[in-house]
Amino acid sequence: MVSDTPSFIGRNLALTLAVAAFFFGLPSVLSSLLTFAYRERAAYLVGGGDAEPLSVAVYVGFLLFAGLLGALPGFLGHAVLSGAVMDGGNGRRPSIGSNVGAAFRRAASVLGIGFTIYLVWFFAQQAMIGAELLFPSFGGGVAFVLLIVPSIVWALSAVAAIPVAMREGLGAMASMARSRALTKGYRWPIFGLFLIVLALMFLMRVAMAFGVRFAANAVPSASVLIIGTIPSFIDSAIVWTVASIAMTTAYVELRRVKEGTGVDELAEIFS
Repeated sequence: MVSDTPSFIGRNLALTLAVAAFFFGLPSVLSSLLTFAYRERAAYLVGGGDAEPLSVAVYVGFLLFAGLLGALPGFLGHAVLSGAVMDGGNGRRPSIGSNVGAAFRRAASVLGIGFTIYLVWFFAQQAMIGAELLFPSFGGGVAFVLLIVPSIVWALSAVAAIPVAMREGLGAMASMARSRALTKGYRWPIFGLFLIVLALMFLMRVAMAFGVRFAANAVPSASVLIIGTIPSFIDSAIVWTVASIAMTTAYVELRRVKEGTGVDELAEIFS
């Protein structure tokens, strides 16, 4: 599925670049710039300073807001690409206007799915951080087993939710339930797919870290903040794009395998 992605991108380059820039890259940069102002506060809290509970709650709330600012447009972009991939499977040439319009018509379901997924993952992460601070010797490991692992398993069951919402017109919770039924029995292969995406993300971040370090030494200090947002832009644009196309093709393939529908869709999409 990941290997077929370049074929789709090559035939729909303008659409893919527009979605990657405006729905994935730019929101990620805005989120990064918002959280930059809180770096000192974050270092103080993580360092175990005597922070008041209210200030910690405000800080966590701010992180949630900044994260949603970057994530929710990404889920809308995922919906745009899902519609485009399935349009190709129906023999229609995807267009930016029609696919963006379709995504916004399903925005309530798409954003409901995105908000639910992000909220579960965010609070699992924050609970793990809190456990590490309260119980440094074992809290992180226990929280990882009790919270992070179940969250990953649950997220894998929801990978087809947005394609379901776009193709079948279901609401947020119904789309997630439908995704859970479709992915049952196939979550290990889906996990393998996401390991590939994570490996791609890791390699990109390593390469960009070296690039940013070199660029930061070569430009005035006032430009360092702007340069520092470039990895976030590129990382989000590429990873969201690959994952969105892969999840949509997974949905089509799962329907083919489990229900016998969409037999010719993948061949048409990537022909």
